Amino acid sequence: MTRWLCALALLLPSLSCSGGANSLDGSLSQMYDVSYDNVSILLQGTAVSIQYLKSDGSGWVVVADTANIVDVSGSTIDLTQPLVSGQPRGVLEYVGAVTTDFSLQRGSIVFDQVPKVGTKLTGNFATTTSKPSGYTLDGNFSATVTAP
Repeated sequence: MTRWLCALALLLPSLSCSGGANSLDGSLSQMYDVSYDNVSILLQGTAVSIQYLKSDGSGWVVVADTANIVDVSGSTIDLTQPLVSGQPRGVLEYVGAVTTDFSLQRGSIVFDQVPKVGTKLTGNFATTTSKPSGYTLDGNFSATVTAP
């Protein structure tokens, strides 16, 4: 039994990485399409926008504002934390015929380094919506940061 558990423990990390550098999944897939053709990352000021888009421009966008975070690299950033303006630090939206913004009950994002135009940025995010309540969308991303 112990050998089996050890073998399973060694296998789990490789299974969790099998989705590749970019992935998007969660229970929001019950209501919306979570497929995408391209992942892009845009940096505008302190706002980092991760876009999972189809060729027709529809898809998912996660925006995180890194303002006033001392060490962005490797930090777990709370997307629900309010900024000085009172707005939440993070936004989740579906872009389609109509853009739908989802308020977040919980949300976090992690970047492997400080986002800079021209560099490759890798990371992940996890969100749970408050309206509709309890739906999730999680993703991994890896792309070169561009400016709009």
